Amino acid sequence: MKTVYAIVVNYENFEDTAECIESLLNQSYPCRILLVDNGSDVGIVEKLKIAFPQIEVLRLNENLGYAAGCNAGIRKVIDRSDYIFLVNNDVVLERDTLEKMIQEMERDDRIAACQPVVKYYGDDVVWSAGTQLFLGYPKLYLKNKRCEVGTLEPPFGLVGCAMLIRVSALKDVGLFDESLFMMHEETDWCIRAKKRGYKFLVCRSCAYHKVSKTIGLFSREYLYYIARNWLIVARKAGFRMFFYALITEPLRILYYFLKLKEKEKIRYYLEGLKDGILGVRGKYENDVRRR
Repeated sequence: MKTVYAIVVNYENFEDTAECIESLLNQSYPCRILLVDNGSDVGIVEKLKIAFPQIEVLRLNENLGYAAGCNAGIRKVIDRSDYIFLVNNDVVLERDTLEKMIQEMERDDRIAACQPVVKYYGDDVVWSAGTQLFLGYPKLYLKNKRCEVGTLEPPFGLVGCAMLIRVSALKDVGLFDESLFMMHEETDWCIRAKKRGYKFLVCRSCAYHKVSKTIGLFSREYLYYIARNWLIVARKAGFRMFFYALITEPLRILYYFLKLKEKEKIRYYLEGLKDGILGVRGKYENDVRRR
């Protein structure tokens, strides 16, 4: 039996993280669990340790971002694992999710990583069956479809909220780009893996996602990071993708917020674009001053 380590990165969230861990402990395919705490209040960490004494905990002194949090966990367990399962703390898995993913991964060692079909929490509507490129931007594939999804190769890549990675591929491709801090780190990794000839799968298994429960959907941080980081990732991917990232996607986003009469949100997105063009990396340092 292959050894699987599930890594859950937590930041200031007990309830969702606890539900996520419970679903991992209930998997039909056994996995070891490493909780990486990204600088949360010590009381939350202690509460999680008491609730789940059987899991390992790695506590970081500050919030280093999702990419660095994942990397810290990966470095701790990579030499003890055949597979690493990265699971967002706002994701809940069906009992056989991991078992079905392992079965598919074992059929072809050129598959670097896979994900389940991710649905909205509490619903049967698809949130992501991987990603596809739309005008140069990685959109969620089959988003908002109410349909049965079998095992498939996604048109472009995977989402990182429930991503099972083969350790040998991880050692070959490398870890996540920590300078992105959060958002699009899995897209960057998938692009690098594809360049090395690897494939991806979306498996006929299911996970339920609460969608940006920690950072907040369309929060200032979310808007900043999706704008900045996609420019950084697209620039590395080539001129055509960078052109779309610089022109087409920003026009679509700006039109969307103008239509919703949410003009105040535009400035955070524009700031991300500016920093993406300038090559600014790391944590968004202006968010605290603007609260």
